Amino acid sequence: MSSDPVNRLGECTSPYLLQHAENPVAWQPWDEQAIALARELDRPLLVSIGYAACHWCHVMEHESFEDEAMGKVMNEALVCIKVDREERPDVDALYMNACTAMTGSGGWPLNAFVDPHTLKPFFIGTYFPPTPAFNRPSWTQVVESICQAWDEQREDIERTSAMIIERLGQRPPPDADAPDLATQIGMARAAAADHVMRMGNTAPQFPQPMRLETLMRSGELEIVAAELDIMATRGLFDHLAGGWHRYCVDSEWAVPHFEKMLYDNALLLATHARARRRGISTHNDRVIRLTLAWLNTEMLDPDGGVWSTLDADSIGEHGRSEEGEFFLWTPEQVGDEVACERFGVTDEGNFEGSGRSVLSLHEVEGLDDEPIRLKLLKYRAKRPRPGTDDKVLTAWNGMLLVACADLPEDEAGTLGEHIVLELLAREEVLRTRRGQTLGGEGFLDDHAWAALGLLRWGLRHDRADCLERSLLITERMLERFHDPEGGFWMTGPDHTELPIRQRSEADSAVPAASAIAVELLATLIQRWPDHENATRWRSAGEGTVMAIGPALIERAGAYCALLNAAEGLLDPGAVWFIHHDGTEPEAVEALRASAEWNQLVVSSETPIEDKDRGDASWVAWRCAGMVCQPPTTAEINLVWS
Repeated sequence: MSSDPVNRLGECTSPYLLQHAENPVAWQPWDEQAIALARELDRPLLVSIGYAACHWCHVMEHESFEDEAMGKVMNEALVCIKVDREERPDVDALYMNACTAMTGSGGWPLNAFVDPHTLKPFFIGTYFPPTPAFNRPSWTQVVESICQAWDEQREDIERTSAMIIERLGQRPPPDADAPDLATQIGMARAAAADHVMRMGNTAPQFPQPMRLETLMRSGELEIVAAELDIMATRGLFDHLAGGWHRYCVDSEWAVPHFEKMLYDNALLLATHARARRRGISTHNDRVIRLTLAWLNTEMLDPDGGVWSTLDADSIGEHGRSEEGEFFLWTPEQVGDEVACERFGVTDEGNFEGSGRSVLSLHEVEGLDDEPIRLKLLKYRAKRPRPGTDDKVLTAWNGMLLVACADLPEDEAGTLGEHIVLELLAREEVLRTRRGQTLGGEGFLDDHAWAALGLLRWGLRHDRADCLERSLLITERMLERFHDPEGGFWMTGPDHTELPIRQRSEADSAVPAASAIAVELLATLIQRWPDHENATRWRSAGEGTVMAIGPALIERAGAYCALLNAAEGLLDPGAVWFIHHDGTEPEAVEALRASAEWNQLVVSSETPIEDKDRGDASWVAWRCAGMVCQPPTTAEINLVWS
């Protein structure tokens, strides 16, 4: 094996890795070859993790990784690995959890210095400047200190890294005196709602769809409506093309980090769909319409599925790539006083003292703003576009399919069918696909979201092929990811072996993968309560909740998605089964539009198990668990109450 590493990222397909393919740093992808090289050379591994739309990842690249002198230092002292967190969530999760444990915070870019012989981290940080600043050492100082410690303090490094991994691998033993499932979930839900209610209005501001769902179920509808309206009218939302940015840097939701992530848009679409059914929030129709239009117009992969992210940075008028250039406005560019009033564009601006404004929405009496929106959108289209990460991620596509299944808009139907095209294209569940390159076996979140999305879509659109594939993926998920002692593993048996096999139980920017597995199992039980696998589904779901232990109540705010999902194990809810001759009763759409989280409509042209319409044009049955009311052929009876 060569002792003189070279940059190998040109062989990769990840847009993030390809961004670094021309760096003077001899970047390696995460693979056995890179790890073996570090072991042979006995050098620390630098595992540098980010994603294509990450602004501060770009900043650190420009400041340090494009520097020839810095590249020479790194190449001589380290073996440097670049990781796309979206491709390798297991690697990202391990070192991000270690970073949080060691420093109390995390973020991207994430830079972990790792013992190649054990893959255990011994020093981790995020962004480091080229010269000391922000109470942080320079990147040069960090690298030099790490290399010195590696040569002179190896035993201390091994001891530190072992302690970190031991801490991350700890899991509370089963508590024989723990309350039953219903009591635990009740206590934890109350604690979670209290935690969410007490969250302050502090910067930065991230969307919190899982917590908003908890508040909706707790009856705090005014709070949910207010937060949705703020996010829909201020800087977080792209008022011209549609779609939400990742988060806002200020406490007033005025100035975002401008990248658009598919997962945020999938989750917020679903949240607005539920808010609309509850009759709360005044902007549901607008943000749903614009976001579906953006996804259908800009983000579809030609072979099926939806791309992952839109970058925060683009080329500005000075020829440099800067954050937000595509989205910022001056009054001169808007060119209309009424338009400036409608979209909050001022001479002073609100973006970093630049005299430019992030658009926000303001009431102007009697104004039809659609012509203004289209005019500005046409103007903006002439600007250099931000880059698109054109990976198709299975988990995020499944997430979006769940949202589309809940939306009546025709655009949601078009989008959903395009996602189904991808999810049914092959038997295995992939992590990613880019063009014709397949990205390997999916993780727990890929299996859970794909199965849930196909299940929801199959039920909504009477697609037997989607339902069949959902059941097959569920069985594979249970075989490869379920822990018989309770819960789910994040990784399958064929993924790279890391120092600990991890779980995804607490929410992050997305619901925990284990929570989606539980929601899937609960939905399957609701639809098929007498299925031959129903007992297994219930056991796996309940065991996942019970395995969390005391943290479920002590840190309830971190488990909102799991608690929301677990309610489905306790409450069978209600299901309307409708067998029809190809034409649904008109009242069925009203049933869907008014359904609560635990209410399901199963409407099919083919008999539904033993439920057969006979000679009638349609017959309906209202069931809860395995108990059904007498069948009805009167539309007036098709109601939930």
